[in-house]
Amino acid sequence: TEAESDFASMFWNNDLEKATQELAESLHEIVVWERNTIWRDMLLSERRVRGFHGQKTTAGQKGAFTLAVKWTALSFSLFLGILVYIIGPTLLGYLQGTSSNKRGTAPLEFSDETEGAAQRCLALLTFVIFMWATEAVPLYITSLMVPPLTVMLRVFLEDETGLPLVASAASSKALSSMSSSVVLLIIGGYTISAALSKYALDRMFSSFVLSWVRDPSQMLLAIMLLAVFLAMWVSNVATPVLLNSIVLTILRGMPANALPLVKCVLMGVALASNIGGMGSPIASPQNAVALAQLKNLHQISFLEWIAAALPVALFLVLVSHAILVLVYKPQKYPLPIIPKHSFDFGLTHVIILLTLFSTLFLWCYKPAMVIIGSEGMIAILPVVVYFGLGILTKEDFNNLPWNVIYLVSGGICMGAAVSSSKLLNMIASALHRMLAGATLWQVYVVFCGFIYIVSSMISHTVSAIIVLPVVAELGASLGHPRLLVMGGALACSGAMALPVSSFPNMAAVSVESELGKPYLKASDIILLGIPLTLISAVVTCTAGYLLMYSMGF
Repeated sequence: TEAESDFASMFWNNDLEKATQELAESLHEIVVWERNTIWRDMLLSERRVRGFHGQKTTAGQKGAFTLAVKWTALSFSLFLGILVYIIGPTLLGYLQGTSSNKRGTAPLEFSDETEGAAQRCLALLTFVIFMWATEAVPLYITSLMVPPLTVMLRVFLEDETGLPLVASAASSKALSSMSSSVVLLIIGGYTISAALSKYALDRMFSSFVLSWVRDPSQMLLAIMLLAVFLAMWVSNVATPVLLNSIVLTILRGMPANALPLVKCVLMGVALASNIGGMGSPIASPQNAVALAQLKNLHQISFLEWIAAALPVALFLVLVSHAILVLVYKPQKYPLPIIPKHSFDFGLTHVIILLTLFSTLFLWCYKPAMVIIGSEGMIAILPVVVYFGLGILTKEDFNNLPWNVIYLVSGGICMGAAVSSSKLLNMIASALHRMLAGATLWQVYVVFCGFIYIVSSMISHTVSAIIVLPVVAELGASLGHPRLLVMGGALACSGAMALPVSSFPNMAAVSVESELGKPYLKASDIILLGIPLTLISAVVTCTAGYLLMYSMGF
């Protein structure tokens, strides 16, 4: 035909046979991708309808169900929690005694009530971390266990007296901590994602991506760099939600044997979003905490922050990309050719995109916080517009990933409990006293390592709020407060060892197939998260230290 002859002359030096063969193969790929996509979309819609209406199945009528509890993992987590509770006084006492004896100073002063709360909180933290890591029960169920356990174990203390709060006050504090700005930010992000998906805008964006890159490893690198850019200028919380929506449009039509490619891309988005949190002062809350600690000392300018953090972030992204390619081998799975159908662009699409870009602008334009208050309040804008105008419906609202939202809420509550119990204050103060007289680099390495460990277990923001004031004080005494504080902020973002270490990790592990099965398990996050956290720590404590020191930090 004329089309085959033109294709042969343009790409195959007039070899009509090879040109015809490539066109036939491409047509086959398009048919397979369309078929897989349509069937999987139908299965996804059916699962949502069944979940919304609570329809009975044959198994349900017989009273059968699939047990979600892993008894061995649950028993092991409970055993460790009890063990830490028993030896907790010895551990905390040894830490305080060592820090005092090493410098010949008096022991650290903490009341019996505070030490008791810290002991109970350490046991609870150990139990919850291993429940999350082993998935003894679904991740969001562990998170929902956190608020009642913090109340019953009396880990919340009064700010003035240091005495444990009564149950009613502790309950109010636990529940109020779960209703944070971060939760609203996540709801807003998922609302935007739902609107893009419902009106096929995500497919339009994915077609644009594939029109530029056809090699899977190159596509992975492009998506990771885009994640870093968005995290730097928008938020490392909103970024994974938006990008997961777009990449799933590409990956959902892939055959079943391409699961490693799906895992690879989801991990790439999560890791790059974490690393992108280092990139600018507005990328993550812990960076704002770091700048606040330097307010009365020696501030870091916006450009100075980017100049120091961006080289570290880009290097870590390239290392992460290399490791993902080595582990998952994405080049073995060719990307589908997504056909470019005619797109009927109407008023609804204009409203969706206008609201999206307005929200992104307000997230980037930090002076807006003076009027609006927080990023979470800005995230309500797309919720009000999309649901208020009927672009999204009540069923769409019910189908938001509430399991992810409550997973994050439980992690925030755990961080609030750790903060209130003074557990981290005790450890940070002991480290401060132990390092009196140490060199600048020794102090930097010890506190960065401590922050990496803590931020892998609880909220990055909470660990920054508790530890960075101690770091700033010690840095001021050594004449380098900017170096230590910014190093601590980079350490917060680089901690990504567990599924609950950060929201990008939580978002990745919660992405499900059309059958309701997660693409990633907690073990997938841990398998790559721990070594990459160690690599990040090494880079921050060597190249990052030298770069900031040479810049006069």
